[in-house]
This record gives sequence, C-alpha cells and structure tokens, in this order.
Amino acid sequence: MGTDSIVIKKEKKILFRADASPVLGIGDLSSLINLSEYFIENRWKVYFLIKDTQAGLALTKMKGVENLYTMPAGITVEDEVRKLNSVIEEVGIDLVFFEITERKLTDYKGLSKKIKKACVCFDGHVFEDMDIVIDWDTAAFDFFNPEKYPGTKFLLGPEFVILPINFDRQIIESRKYKQKPETLLLTMGGADELDFTGKILDILIKQGIALKIKAIVGSGYGEIEALKKKAENADVVIEQNVKNMFEQYLSCDVAIGAGGLTASELVATKTPAILIATHKHQQARCEYFNEKGWVNYLGYRDFDEDELVNSVINPPDAPDTNIFNTARILDECNKIF
Repeated sequence: MGTDSIVIKKEKKILFRADASPVLGIGDLSSLINLSEYFIENRWKVYFLIKDTQAGLALTKMKGVENLYTMPAGITVEDEVRKLNSVIEEVGIDLVFFEITERKLTDYKGLSKKIKKACVCFDGHVFEDMDIVIDWDTAAFDFFNPEKYPGTKFLLGPEFVILPINFDRQIIESRKYKQKPETLLLTMGGADELDFTGKILDILIKQGIALKIKAIVGSGYGEIEALKKKAENADVVIEQNVKNMFEQYLSCDVAIGAGGLTASELVATKTPAILIATHKHQQARCEYFNEKGWVNYLGYRDFDEDELVNSVINPPDAPDTNIFNTARILDECNKIF
C-alpha cells in the first residue's frame, strides 16, 4: 500500500516593531498588539521589538506579550537597524511590521533584504520596496500615490484601523440601549499626558452629573493618584490597564473619548460617543466621524463645558456603521508568501 506524501508548511514568523511612551502615547504599540492576535490565531509565530520605556513594558506585560525583545529608549536609528537585523537573523523572521510615528521609516537604512515588510504609516514616507502599507487616516489618499509603488499593496482609509480580535460583530449588533443613560465611560487614551481625564472629571463632578462614572486610564498615564483622590467623594470608579475594553464599551450608556484609537473603537462598538481631539492628527478622524453622524465632536483640546455636560445628559445616537475590516490586513500579509 502506498503512503500519502505529507507536506509540512514552514511556520511563518512576524516581528512587530512599535513603541509606547508619554510623548507617543500607547496607540502605536497597542495597535500592533491587537493585530498580533489575528496572526497568532492564524498560526504565525509572533515576536515584538520595543524600546524599554515604562509605558511600553507595562503595556506588553499587561497584554501578556511573549517573545519580547527590547532596546534602550535613547537608541540611535543606526543602532536600532542593527538590532532589527540581529533579531531578524537570530529568529528567522519572514515579515517585519512597523508602526513608527517617532521618526520617518525611510530613516531605517540598511535593513535586511531577506524579509518582507509591512507598515502602518501616516506621513507618506515609506520604502520603495514596502510590501504592504496601511493608513487608516481619513486623509490617507492625500499622503500616498499608490501608482508610484507598483509592487506595494495599499490599504487606505478608516476601515483599516486595527481593532482587537474580540470585537464580535454579532454581539455589537445585538446591543441594547437604555432610554435614559445611567453609566458614563471616560477614556482619554493610554497616555493622556495632558490629563484630560482629570480635567473632564473635575467638570462632571462639579456639575453634579447624575450618572455612574467609570474613568479608565492606560499604562502611560502619570496622574493616577491625583485622579483617585478626585473620585473619593463621588460616584466614580477608576481603573488602569484594563485588558478587555470591549466589555467596557458595551457596558456603558455613553462615553467621552479621545480622538485616537479609542474613537474608532467607540464607533466600531456602536457606543454613543462624545469625542475631544487631544492631538492635531486626531482632528480629521473626529471631524469625519462627526460628519457621518456617528459621534458628537467637541473640538481640539478646547471645548465648551456646557456643551460637554449637555452631550452627556442628552447623548448622541449610537453610530450605525460596519465599515471596519481589520482581518483584511492578515489576508494581505498571507498573500505575499
């Protein structure tokens, strides 16, 4: 009797390269940690290389990241490239996936030619031989001309924002809403270095908002003790480094959020949301979501206190959209092998 031949497929290995810090926030690293879960489910071997900032180390620990390589926060780009090449060679990496917003990707000269390359990039500066480029900014087509990169696959537009793998669409679609809001979620990003969480909480407490408030801050937030003190005599719960934000979005009646990754997650979970852009690059996303009628956008940093309070008491309608398609990124990465 003959035997069937057995084909053993080589395990694909991906190295994610991103950072978190008070200056950068945690969105870059958080996005790639979210994306890594899609690859792990698809049986890729996943590795991370980050700078050893407190925010980055705290986030990767909280998320249970394995196969973690680190390098000094003050490393030069030349030494960083050497470190990248060393890890690529040591592990046998097939694909490096960047989300670098601290410096231009084109500064990474001398990177190994043995690998495929993908990135999240918002400034238009990418390698000529980049295999996949993602930009979920609403103005992405203003930064990239795909015709100049015939060998590159571009995924441009807000639908390609990286959402956690546990964002179950069926659960979102079956979500129920109270006629009158009872609970408020305050989540202003992972670093919130300007402490909008504290400022907004001061307003809500001063105005005597009759809702149960939960304020969630990330690994880069530096005012946790002061925030807890504000909450001592109010109906406010403070939490830091929450693993499952999906549950938090679904359990609130209205949310106040920053304009980064949080904004897209609020829209994706159909959460009635009030947005404040805390950085300039968030403005376009917030304005786009507001124009679509998915959120109530109050502005960039400065906002009207009365408008904030009124939006909490009379929240906007739940956003009605299913534009997001994170899984497409995994599909395109699989195609290049």
